[in-house]
Amino acid sequence: MNRELNKLIIKELLLSKQVFLVAHNNIDLDAFASMAGFSLLAKKYKNKVYIIIDDKEIEPSTKSAILAMKSKLNIVSLKEAESLINNRSILYVLDTNKQNRICVKDILDRFKKVIVIDHHSKNPDTIKDANVYIDEKATSSCEIVASLLHRFRVKVPRSYATIMLGGIVLDTNNFMYKMTRNSFYYCYYLSTKGADINEAQLYFKQDLQEYVNRSKIIANTEIKGEIAIATGKQGRIYKSPDLAKTADLLLEFKGIKTSFAIGHLDENKVGISVRSVGKINAGKLMEYFGGGGNKTEAAAVVENKSLKKVYEELQEKIK
Repeated sequence: MNRELNKLIIKELLLSKQVFLVAHNNIDLDAFASMAGFSLLAKKYKNKVYIIIDDKEIEPSTKSAILAMKSKLNIVSLKEAESLINNRSILYVLDTNKQNRICVKDILDRFKKVIVIDHHSKNPDTIKDANVYIDEKATSSCEIVASLLHRFRVKVPRSYATIMLGGIVLDTNNFMYKMTRNSFYYCYYLSTKGADINEAQLYFKQDLQEYVNRSKIIANTEIKGEIAIATGKQGRIYKSPDLAKTADLLLEFKGIKTSFAIGHLDENKVGISVRSVGKINAGKLMEYFGGGGNKTEAAAVVENKSLKKVYEELQEKIK
Protein backbone atom coordinates (compact mmCIF):
# COMPACT_ATOMS: atom_id res chain seq x y z
CA MET A 1 0.00 0.00 0.00
CA ASN A 2 1.27 3.46 -0.93
CA ARG A 3 2.72 5.16 2.16
CA GLU A 4 1.84 8.63 0.89
CA LEU A 5 -1.79 7.59 0.54
CA ASN A 6 -1.76 6.22 4.09
CA LYS A 7 -0.42 9.49 5.46
CA LEU A 8 -2.85 11.55 3.38
CA ILE A 9 -5.87 9.53 4.49
CA ILE A 10 -5.03 9.80 8.19
CA LYS A 11 -4.20 13.50 7.95
CA GLU A 12 -7.42 14.37 6.18
CA LEU A 13 -9.63 12.14 8.31
CA LEU A 14 -8.21 13.83 11.40
CA LEU A 15 -8.78 17.32 9.95
CA SER A 16 -12.23 16.70 8.52
CA LYS A 17 -15.54 16.43 10.30
CA GLN A 18 -17.66 15.29 7.39
CA VAL A 19 -16.71 12.65 4.86
CA PHE A 20 -18.67 12.16 1.66
CA LEU A 21 -18.20 9.03 -0.42
CA VAL A 22 -19.22 8.66 -4.04
CA ALA A 23 -18.60 6.08 -6.76
CA HIS A 24 -19.44 5.90 -10.44
CA ASN A 25 -22.94 6.30 -11.84
CA ASN A 26 -24.74 3.02 -12.57
CA ILE A 27 -23.29 1.78 -9.31
CA ASP A 28 -22.24 -1.87 -9.05
CA LEU A 29 -21.45 -4.07 -6.06
CA ASP A 30 -17.71 -3.29 -6.00
CA ALA A 31 -18.45 0.44 -5.97
CA PHE A 32 -21.07 0.23 -3.22
CA ALA A 33 -19.17 -2.27 -1.05
CA SER A 34 -15.95 -0.24 -1.27
CA MET A 35 -17.82 2.84 -0.03
CA ALA A 36 -19.41 0.85 2.78
CA GLY A 37 -16.00 -0.53 3.77
CA PHE A 38 -14.31 2.87 3.62
CA SER A 39 -17.04 4.32 5.84
CA LEU A 40 -15.71 2.12 8.67
CA LEU A 41 -12.28 3.75 8.37
CA ALA A 42 -13.78 7.25 8.35
CA LYS A 43 -15.95 6.48 11.39
CA LYS A 44 -12.90 5.26 13.31
CA TYR A 45 -11.63 8.84 13.18
CA LYS A 46 -14.94 10.26 14.46
CA ASN A 47 -16.18 11.57 11.11
CA LYS A 48 -19.78 11.86 10.07
CA VAL A 49 -20.02 9.80 6.87
CA TYR A 50 -22.43 10.18 3.98
CA ILE A 51 -22.63 7.85 0.97
CA ILE A 52 -23.99 9.59 -2.12
CA ILE A 53 -26.05 7.44 -4.48
CA ASP A 54 -28.15 9.21 -7.09
CA ASP A 55 -29.00 6.47 -9.61
CA LYS A 56 -32.63 6.19 -10.62
CA GLU A 57 -32.19 2.49 -11.47
CA ILE A 58 -29.81 0.09 -9.73
CA GLU A 59 -28.96 -3.39 -10.95
CA PRO A 60 -30.37 -6.23 -8.80
CA SER A 61 -27.25 -7.51 -6.96
CA THR A 62 -26.28 -4.00 -5.84
CA LYS A 63 -29.85 -3.14 -4.91
CA SER A 64 -29.99 -6.23 -2.68
CA ALA A 65 -26.75 -5.23 -0.95
CA ILE A 66 -27.97 -1.65 -0.42
CA LEU A 67 -31.22 -2.88 1.12
CA ALA A 68 -29.29 -5.25 3.40
CA MET A 69 -26.95 -2.48 4.58
CA LYS A 70 -29.25 0.54 4.48
CA SER A 71 -29.86 0.70 8.24
CA LYS A 72 -26.09 0.76 8.92
CA LEU A 73 -25.19 3.57 6.49
CA ASN A 74 -26.09 7.21 5.85
CA ILE A 75 -27.10 7.02 2.19
CA VAL A 76 -28.13 10.36 0.67
CA SER A 77 -29.13 11.69 -2.74
CA LEU A 78 -27.15 14.38 -4.54
CA LYS A 79 -29.73 17.00 -3.54
CA GLU A 80 -29.48 15.99 0.12
CA ALA A 81 -25.68 15.99 -0.04
CA GLU A 82 -25.60 19.54 -1.43
CA SER A 83 -27.44 20.83 1.64
CA LEU A 84 -24.99 19.08 4.00
CA ILE A 85 -21.61 20.13 2.55
CA ASN A 86 -19.62 22.65 4.61
CA ASN A 87 -16.06 24.01 4.71
CA ARG A 88 -14.79 20.94 6.58
CA SER A 89 -16.23 18.39 4.17
CA ILE A 90 -13.97 16.07 2.19
CA LEU A 91 -14.93 13.88 -0.76
CA TYR A 92 -13.55 10.42 -1.47
CA VAL A 93 -14.25 9.07 -4.95
CA LEU A 94 -14.05 5.27 -5.19
CA ASP A 95 -14.06 2.83 -8.12
CA THR A 96 -13.68 5.53 -10.76
CA ASN A 97 -11.39 8.44 -11.46
CA LYS A 98 -13.47 9.99 -14.28
CA GLN A 99 -15.25 13.28 -13.60
CA ASN A 100 -18.06 12.59 -16.06
CA ARG A 101 -18.92 9.32 -14.30
CA ILE A 102 -19.81 10.82 -10.91
CA CYS A 103 -23.03 12.58 -9.93
CA VAL A 104 -21.14 15.32 -8.00
CA LYS A 105 -19.09 16.44 -11.02
CA ASP A 106 -20.61 19.94 -11.01
CA ILE A 107 -20.05 20.66 -7.30
CA LEU A 108 -16.49 19.34 -6.79
CA ASP A 109 -15.27 22.84 -5.91
CA ARG A 110 -17.50 22.84 -2.82
CA PHE A 111 -15.34 20.21 -1.12
CA LYS A 112 -12.27 21.18 0.85
CA LYS A 113 -10.38 18.33 -0.77
CA VAL A 114 -11.07 15.49 -3.19
CA ILE A 115 -9.25 12.15 -2.94
CA VAL A 116 -9.63 9.43 -5.56
CA ILE A 117 -9.01 5.73 -4.81
CA ASP A 118 -9.41 3.48 -7.82
CA HIS A 119 -8.10 0.55 -9.87
CA HIS A 120 -8.92 1.88 -13.37
CA SER A 121 -6.40 3.68 -15.56
CA LYS A 122 -6.35 7.46 -16.00
CA ASN A 123 -7.46 9.29 -19.13
CA PRO A 124 -8.10 12.96 -20.04
CA ASP A 125 -11.37 12.87 -18.05
CA THR A 126 -9.58 11.97 -14.79
CA ILE A 127 -10.69 14.37 -12.05
CA LYS A 128 -8.53 17.48 -12.02
CA ASP A 129 -7.15 19.07 -8.84
CA ALA A 130 -7.65 15.87 -6.87
CA ASN A 131 -5.27 13.58 -5.01
CA VAL A 132 -5.47 10.51 -7.24
CA TYR A 133 -4.33 7.08 -6.08
CA ILE A 134 -4.68 4.26 -8.61
CA ASP A 135 -3.59 0.64 -8.20
CA GLU A 136 -4.22 -1.08 -11.54
CA LYS A 137 -2.86 -4.35 -10.16
CA ALA A 138 -5.74 -4.56 -7.68
CA THR A 139 -8.70 -6.72 -8.68
CA SER A 140 -11.21 -4.19 -7.40
CA SER A 141 -11.79 -1.17 -5.21
CA CYS A 142 -12.91 -3.56 -2.47
CA GLU A 143 -9.43 -5.11 -2.47
CA ILE A 144 -7.84 -1.67 -2.03
CA VAL A 145 -10.25 -0.73 0.77
CA ALA A 146 -9.70 -4.10 2.48
CA SER A 147 -5.98 -3.36 2.51
CA LEU A 148 -6.67 0.02 4.16
CA LEU A 149 -8.91 -1.55 6.80
CA HIS A 150 -6.18 -4.09 7.51
CA ARG A 151 -3.44 -1.46 7.61
CA PHE A 152 -5.33 0.76 10.06
CA ARG A 153 -6.68 -2.11 12.17
CA VAL A 154 -10.31 -1.18 11.69
CA LYS A 155 -12.98 -3.42 13.20
CA VAL A 156 -14.90 -4.96 10.29
CA PRO A 157 -18.36 -6.41 11.02
CA ARG A 158 -19.32 -9.61 9.25
CA SER A 159 -21.93 -7.95 7.01
CA TYR A 160 -19.39 -5.45 5.66
CA ALA A 161 -16.81 -8.16 5.07
CA THR A 162 -19.34 -10.24 3.14
CA ILE A 163 -20.42 -7.51 0.71
CA MET A 164 -16.77 -6.53 0.16
CA LEU A 165 -15.96 -10.13 -0.71
CA GLY A 166 -18.92 -9.92 -3.08
CA GLY A 167 -17.32 -6.88 -4.72
CA ILE A 168 -14.16 -8.89 -5.37
CA VAL A 169 -16.25 -11.78 -6.70
CA LEU A 170 -17.91 -9.39 -9.16
CA ASP A 171 -14.77 -7.75 -10.49
CA THR A 172 -12.87 -11.03 -10.87
CA ASN A 173 -15.82 -12.82 -12.52
CA ASN A 174 -16.00 -15.30 -9.64
CA PHE A 175 -12.19 -15.38 -9.12
CA MET A 176 -11.59 -16.30 -12.77
CA TYR A 177 -9.12 -13.55 -13.63
CA LYS A 178 -6.90 -10.78 -12.23
CA MET A 179 -6.29 -12.71 -8.99
CA THR A 180 -2.86 -12.07 -7.46
CA ARG A 181 -1.15 -13.00 -4.22
CA ASN A 182 -2.55 -9.80 -2.66
CA SER A 183 -6.03 -10.59 -3.95
CA PHE A 184 -6.06 -13.99 -2.31
CA TYR A 185 -4.63 -12.52 0.89
CA TYR A 186 -7.37 -9.89 1.21
CA CYS A 187 -10.06 -12.47 0.45
CA TYR A 188 -8.55 -14.46 3.34
CA TYR A 189 -8.45 -11.29 5.48
CA LEU A 190 -12.17 -10.65 4.84
CA SER A 191 -12.94 -14.29 5.66
CA THR A 192 -11.24 -13.84 9.05
CA LYS A 193 -13.75 -11.05 9.65
CA GLY A 194 -16.62 -13.43 9.00
CA ALA A 195 -17.16 -12.92 5.27
CA ASP A 196 -19.41 -15.70 3.99
CA ILE A 197 -18.72 -16.64 0.37
CA ASN A 198 -22.04 -18.49 0.08
CA GLU A 199 -23.92 -15.43 1.28
CA ALA A 200 -21.91 -13.20 -1.05
CA GLN A 201 -22.83 -15.44 -3.97
CA LEU A 202 -26.54 -14.91 -3.20
CA TYR A 203 -26.18 -11.35 -4.47
CA PHE A 204 -25.45 -12.80 -7.89
CA LYS A 205 -28.49 -15.05 -8.19
CA GLN A 206 -29.66 -14.34 -11.72
CA ASP A 207 -33.08 -13.45 -13.01
CA LEU A 208 -34.01 -16.20 -15.47
CA GLN A 209 -35.46 -13.82 -18.07
CA GLU A 210 -32.33 -11.64 -17.96
CA TYR A 211 -30.19 -14.74 -18.48
CA VAL A 212 -32.34 -15.74 -21.45
CA ASN A 213 -31.91 -12.25 -22.91
CA ARG A 214 -28.12 -12.45 -22.52
CA SER A 215 -28.16 -15.88 -24.13
CA LYS A 216 -29.85 -14.31 -27.16
CA ILE A 217 -27.01 -11.80 -27.44
CA ILE A 218 -24.45 -14.62 -27.17
CA ALA A 219 -26.29 -16.46 -29.95
CA ASN A 220 -25.21 -13.59 -32.20
CA THR A 221 -21.49 -13.92 -31.49
CA GLU A 222 -18.68 -13.75 -34.01
CA ILE A 223 -15.48 -15.55 -33.05
CA LYS A 224 -12.12 -14.65 -34.54
CA GLY A 225 -9.34 -16.70 -33.00
CA GLU A 226 -9.22 -15.76 -29.31
CA ILE A 227 -11.70 -12.87 -29.70
CA ALA A 228 -15.49 -13.09 -29.35
CA ILE A 229 -17.87 -10.23 -30.21
CA ALA A 230 -21.52 -10.53 -29.20
CA THR A 231 -23.90 -8.02 -30.78
CA GLY A 232 -27.34 -7.14 -29.47
CA LYS A 233 -30.40 -7.07 -31.68
CA GLN A 234 -30.88 -3.91 -33.72
CA GLY A 235 -33.48 -1.68 -32.06
CA ARG A 236 -33.56 -3.58 -28.76
CA ILE A 237 -32.54 -1.59 -25.66
CA TYR A 238 -30.18 -3.21 -23.15
CA LYS A 239 -28.82 -2.16 -19.75
CA SER A 240 -25.08 -1.66 -19.18
CA PRO A 241 -24.94 -4.54 -16.63
CA ASP A 242 -26.48 -6.87 -19.24
CA LEU A 243 -23.62 -6.13 -21.63
CA ALA A 244 -21.03 -6.45 -18.85
CA LYS A 245 -22.39 -9.84 -17.74
CA THR A 246 -22.50 -11.02 -21.36
CA ALA A 247 -18.83 -10.14 -21.80
CA ASP A 248 -18.05 -11.94 -18.53
CA LEU A 249 -19.91 -15.03 -19.69
CA LEU A 250 -18.14 -15.16 -23.06
CA LEU A 251 -14.77 -15.18 -21.34
CA GLU A 252 -15.68 -18.46 -19.67
CA PHE A 253 -15.61 -20.34 -22.98
CA LYS A 254 -12.57 -22.33 -24.00
CA GLY A 255 -10.11 -20.47 -26.19
CA ILE A 256 -11.63 -17.01 -25.65
CA LYS A 257 -9.20 -14.46 -24.23
CA THR A 258 -10.98 -11.24 -25.17
CA SER A 259 -14.75 -10.76 -25.24
CA PHE A 260 -16.96 -7.89 -26.35
CA ALA A 261 -20.67 -7.25 -25.93
CA ILE A 262 -22.25 -4.33 -27.76
CA GLY A 263 -25.84 -3.12 -27.93
CA HIS A 264 -28.16 -0.10 -27.75
CA LEU A 265 -28.51 1.54 -24.33
CA ASP A 266 -31.09 3.90 -25.76
CA GLU A 267 -32.06 5.19 -29.18
CA ASN A 268 -28.91 7.30 -29.57
CA LYS A 269 -26.37 5.42 -27.43
CA VAL A 270 -24.47 2.19 -28.03
CA GLY A 271 -22.72 0.51 -25.10
CA ILE A 272 -19.57 -1.60 -25.33
CA SER A 273 -18.28 -3.90 -22.59
CA VAL A 274 -14.96 -5.71 -22.95
CA ARG A 275 -13.09 -8.29 -20.89
CA SER A 276 -9.56 -9.37 -21.69
CA VAL A 277 -7.01 -11.81 -20.34
CA GLY A 278 -5.05 -11.73 -23.60
CA LYS A 279 -2.89 -9.24 -25.47
CA ILE A 280 -5.59 -6.60 -25.91
CA ASN A 281 -5.54 -3.83 -23.29
CA ALA A 282 -9.26 -3.35 -22.63
CA GLY A 283 -8.92 0.10 -21.02
CA LYS A 284 -6.73 1.58 -23.75
CA LEU A 285 -9.05 0.25 -26.45
CA MET A 286 -12.15 1.73 -24.82
CA GLU A 287 -10.47 5.13 -24.52
CA TYR A 288 -10.71 5.35 -28.30
CA PHE A 289 -14.50 5.11 -27.92
CA GLY A 290 -14.61 7.70 -25.12
CA GLY A 291 -14.66 5.21 -22.25
CA GLY A 292 -12.02 3.50 -20.15
CA GLY A 293 -11.22 0.93 -17.52
CA ASN A 294 -8.12 -1.17 -16.92
CA LYS A 295 -6.23 -3.87 -18.81
CA THR A 296 -8.74 -6.62 -18.14
CA GLU A 297 -12.12 -4.89 -18.08
CA ALA A 298 -13.49 -1.70 -19.58
CA ALA A 299 -16.54 -0.11 -21.13
CA ALA A 300 -17.65 2.80 -23.28
CA VAL A 301 -20.82 4.55 -24.37
CA VAL A 302 -20.85 5.83 -27.94
CA GLU A 303 -23.39 8.49 -28.86
CA ASN A 304 -24.98 9.27 -32.21
CA LYS A 305 -23.53 6.29 -34.09
CA SER A 306 -25.37 3.25 -35.35
CA LEU A 307 -24.81 -0.19 -33.87
CA LYS A 308 -23.41 -1.29 -37.23
CA LYS A 309 -20.94 1.64 -37.31
CA VAL A 310 -19.71 0.93 -33.77
CA TYR A 311 -19.28 -2.74 -34.66
CA GLU A 312 -17.28 -1.84 -37.79
CA GLU A 313 -15.03 0.58 -35.87
CA LEU A 314 -14.44 -2.04 -33.19
CA GLN A 315 -13.50 -4.60 -35.83
CA GLU A 316 -11.05 -2.13 -37.35
CA LYS A 317 -9.40 -1.32 -34.01
CA ILE A 318 -8.75 -4.98 -33.08
CA LYS A 319 -7.31 -6.11 -36.42
